[in-house]
Amino acid sequence: MSGLKVFQRAALAISMYLLLAGDARAQAQPTPPAPGATAADDPVQRLLQQQLEPVVQAGDLLGYLDLVAGTANRARAIDFGHSEILPGATRAVIQERDRIAFGSSIDPGGYRVAVDVFVEFGQRARIATWQLDIQHRGESWQIVDQERLTSVENLYRLTLDSTKQYTATNLTIKAEDLDLTLESGSAFLAPTDAGVSGLVLLGRGEMRFHPRSDTERGQVKIFCGSEMLVARFDAAFLRIDPSDFSQLVASEALVARPVDPRDLRKASEVFAEDSSKTFQLGLGDLSSDAWSLLPGRGNFIGEIHTRRFGTLTYTRSKADAEDITLFDRVRHHNIAVYASQETLARRGLSYSDDDSREYDVLDYNIDLAVSPGRQWLDGVAHVLLRARTPTLATVSLRLADALVVRSITSDRFGRLFGFRVTRQNVVVINLPAALTRDTTITLTLVYSGRLEAQPPDGTEALAAAPAPVAVIAQDQAFEPQMEITAEPSFLYSNRNAWYPQATTTDYATATLKITIPASYDCVASGVLQPGWPQIVGTKADQSERKIYSFTAEQPLRYLAFIISKFVRSDTLTMAVPPFERFETGAARTGLDYTSLAISVESNPRQAKRGQNVAERAADIARFYASLAGDVPYPAFTVALVEGDLPGGHSPAYFAQIFQPVPMAALNWRNDPASFEKFPDFFLAHELAHQWWGQAVGWRNYHEQWISEGFAQYFSALYAQHQRGDSVFAGIMRQMRRWAMNQSDQGPIDLGYRLGHIKGDGRIFRALVYNKGASVLHMLRRLVGDDAFFDGLRRFYAASRFRKAGTDDFKQAVEMAAGRPLDRFFDQWIRGSTLPRLKVTYRIEGAELAVHVEQIGEIFDVPVTLTLQYADKKKTDVVIGVTERAIDQRVPLSGALQDVEINKDDGTLAEFVK
Repeated sequence: MSGLKVFQRAALAISMYLLLAGDARAQAQPTPPAPGATAADDPVQRLLQQQLEPVVQAGDLLGYLDLVAGTANRARAIDFGHSEILPGATRAVIQERDRIAFGSSIDPGGYRVAVDVFVEFGQRARIATWQLDIQHRGESWQIVDQERLTSVENLYRLTLDSTKQYTATNLTIKAEDLDLTLESGSAFLAPTDAGVSGLVLLGRGEMRFHPRSDTERGQVKIFCGSEMLVARFDAAFLRIDPSDFSQLVASEALVARPVDPRDLRKASEVFAEDSSKTFQLGLGDLSSDAWSLLPGRGNFIGEIHTRRFGTLTYTRSKADAEDITLFDRVRHHNIAVYASQETLARRGLSYSDDDSREYDVLDYNIDLAVSPGRQWLDGVAHVLLRARTPTLATVSLRLADALVVRSITSDRFGRLFGFRVTRQNVVVINLPAALTRDTTITLTLVYSGRLEAQPPDGTEALAAAPAPVAVIAQDQAFEPQMEITAEPSFLYSNRNAWYPQATTTDYATATLKITIPASYDCVASGVLQPGWPQIVGTKADQSERKIYSFTAEQPLRYLAFIISKFVRSDTLTMAVPPFERFETGAARTGLDYTSLAISVESNPRQAKRGQNVAERAADIARFYASLAGDVPYPAFTVALVEGDLPGGHSPAYFAQIFQPVPMAALNWRNDPASFEKFPDFFLAHELAHQWWGQAVGWRNYHEQWISEGFAQYFSALYAQHQRGDSVFAGIMRQMRRWAMNQSDQGPIDLGYRLGHIKGDGRIFRALVYNKGASVLHMLRRLVGDDAFFDGLRRFYAASRFRKAGTDDFKQAVEMAAGRPLDRFFDQWIRGSTLPRLKVTYRIEGAELAVHVEQIGEIFDVPVTLTLQYADKKKTDVVIGVTERAIDQRVPLSGALQDVEINKDDGTLAEFVK
């Protein structure tokens, strides 16, 4: 399952975590200042703090040139001074971040020093990272070369103007689909030298949010009971670009008045609460003040303090594919997320998360040490990437905020400068020189920190009634109670950003080396290499560790591993027969395998349950391979771990499957994905993700059904293959019931947002899982088995190790079926209404005359009739309904006893008499 999109993606709240800078091409090891060193006893610190820092603050170009050695390149020093030693500074701070010695490390003759330079110009500031070569010349230390590595310009100390207050009467501020009207009240402004960038509104106001999209109006109705959100507010903080102020706020709407201390106090409280949420930098030891970036033209953020709903946040962030968001800060829910009219006109309805990606990751090579008890990680990650834009000047990598980056280096530029994006799990790396298209670079990040393992609610565990981790059990002899605690397991996967990775999922090969305590075991993405794991260290000195090495030759969407105490329960190698390959016009990616190695690793108490799981998994995989025409990966491991609820999680190469602890009395029947009559359903679903979700990814969160709906349908097909038609009918009946009951919650293409406002994961599973599977079955009934499975295999072959969407699947089935399917997919994937059908029939001689009429909206929908003959024989007849009314004559093979509409066939329709 995919991760939720966090609201903060629309804001540019940046916290500068300043990393080491310099040049790794100098071969000497970094030599930082001695602990506690000051300018009094360190000549480099004296040069930086007592000489260079005053020169920068004074904007003294000639003073800077006095610090430059006479043998240095004078023209280069003058150019640097003109760009970096600027007049008008009111404060300057220079902090050394790194130094590398020249010559002898014992008695060096000079250093290459990386410094961060913070310069204030009143309410404006800038930050730059310089690389300075400093050498000992005679009695002094002098600069022999200098270079600016990167800079951040136009930072502002945003403050509320306490000297001015404005009366506002019927002040209306409009953004797309948002109207804020302050009927009566006051306004305070937060100006910059570029213009007003913030406003605080106080008084009697009304907020109206009215999205155009039917889907978004439906989500608004779920939130507030009406398709338009109307709420009274008494305070609001607006953040805008100064260039937009005059368009948003009419000059005659604000009338200056004397400042009321009570209003100023209230406005200051609102400003303090809201201004820190977006566009702010935390500069650490460079400045204790809060500094802000300007939002950029066309961007808008409103923090609206409503009486009924608490604070609601509206954002317009033009850089995002879906650039309008309404967020409930109190409950941390996205109410609406969608593309503006301008964005839709530019790119259309369909988009990929990769549309704005500036690089491709080709390979990860990660060396990780894990201490599961402390949940502590120490990692070194080599990330090979290729530029996909004409110029690539910065690289953003996703990495958990809890992990501290110790250094960043590259094979091209040596040490690099980077900064953190707060609450975004992102590191932004600035390159000294831009890369051209198709240029490759390897970035090496050293990082460490405490990062909690991915919790069960980040997997596909069912959301049944809460149950404690420790289960109290009592035997029939009424012995004293004992507490049975689940065996701890630690999963690091796509939810907790444990390694530096592309900001959107990006297929890449990988090598993982994972070091853990010797008492634990590990399963990970990739094939465990021969001769591993290895034991290093000794018990005597408590240094014993176990090292695993995994290699993934096939591209992966993301990497994952799980640590627990495992025993090998089962293993086998399944032969993979050759399959017919479709010619799709796309180059085939990856390798073809003739065998699939399957193993089962179980927590010790689950070892018996793990027996024969490999054989069952092999049977499932063999069936799936026959449908898809391929086995995507050469190995698959089932990790049976103890947990409170059933379910699992399936990265490439392995699946985590939860098993209840012994004697656990848990009830999870009331869930869309619980099928009691088919106990292998969870295993079948997770194994299906190796094809759908892993080998074939989804382009954005709207396409999650490509993973979950397909995996759910493949599981149902396997149930039919293994257990017969009656079990399959029961599964489809349950899917139909849940899908129809929850369809009014939104269309399939809302993805994770289904049930998000209510905090009910069952809605997501009812629609993305079960409705998605039902839609596939209805499509199969409409186009026929041959066209459906041909289209399925064509789609898989064309999308293997790529990210795909609904349109790609539609085109593949259209090609196989020879008919357009636009309306089918528009209604069933992007719509939430259901058809209403009236079915009548009569016997005319040896034929059954069937009439089907659609009441209301016209759908493409199959209707399955079960004919019951007098001799007890039953026959199913499928009628494809694609018009307002359909008449079809069905030949009869005997005396007809009864005709029933077969609702077990998964058709999502209301049948009226």
